[in-house]
Amino acid sequence: MVYLIFLLIIACANNNAETNSIHVSAFNLDKKTFAKLPKKLNELSGLAMTSDGRLFGHNDEKADIFQIEYSDGSIIKSFSLGEKSLKKDFEGIAIVDEMFYLVTSGGELYEFKEGEDESSVLYKKYKTKLSSKNDVEGLCYDPVSNSLLLACKGDPGKKYDGYRAVYSFSLTEKKLRKKPRFLISIEEVKKHDDSDLAQKLGEFFLLTEDKFAPSGIERHPSTNSYFILSSQGRRIVQISEAGEIMGVIMLDKKHHNQPEGITFSKNLSLLIGDEAGSGKAKVTQYPAVRNK
Repeated sequence: MVYLIFLLIIACANNNAETNSIHVSAFNLDKKTFAKLPKKLNELSGLAMTSDGRLFGHNDEKADIFQIEYSDGSIIKSFSLGEKSLKKDFEGIAIVDEMFYLVTSGGELYEFKEGEDESSVLYKKYKTKLSSKNDVEGLCYDPVSNSLLLACKGDPGKKYDGYRAVYSFSLTEKKLRKKPRFLISIEEVKKHDDSDLAQKLGEFFLLTEDKFAPSGIERHPSTNSYFILSSQGRRIVQISEAGEIMGVIMLDKKHHNQPEGITFSKNLSLLIGDEAGSGKAKVTQYPAVRNK
């Protein structure tokens, strides 16, 4: 009898999740493809796409940048910042026209141009008022304000308890705005999770974690909304330009060991990069849903 009830709950959960995913997600989560990455990228932390559709990623311990063929996981080329390759806790990458940017967990921004294979490049460093206490984990470009968005995993700032903060660094003024660009309520994220019966069921059987701590951020080039990845809880929170939560996408815990990077391909597929952890580092591609 208990087994039958369990099956009925599963069925209801799956039906609800299927309906919900059409509303929440612009991606087909059931048709993912992925490529395992070489050991050089075991500590993969951030992903970014160039305007001509080339994928770049980086590790989180050294300023080594890799161009990745995400169809098979091979490394096309790599270059580094500084002759000896800077050693910092690098957590995010963004590409704006011909300029590349890296951010550390302590809020330091590095600006540089793409290098040739096995080369070292010069860079400029910009300090922000963010620190390791804020624990910056995500970086992306916002063309509307010509700024970089820095997603914080840690302290959101004074008076912002209960929220996760995304700050804005103006590329025109080369300085950080004092107030967050976005404030995402942790309670609101929970409410969106709880609206899905499948999510409730997953939490009941400890399939997911009840946490939201940004590990990556990217702007969707078509909808102009923002997708914030959280390795904790393995979820993606989609927010509007006004900062309102549009939906929550739950990632498969069995597949995503430690999702850290997020970006979109030229055909609008969702790309997620996972650190190796206890498994293999990989890049997963979720195809965009095409409206008929």
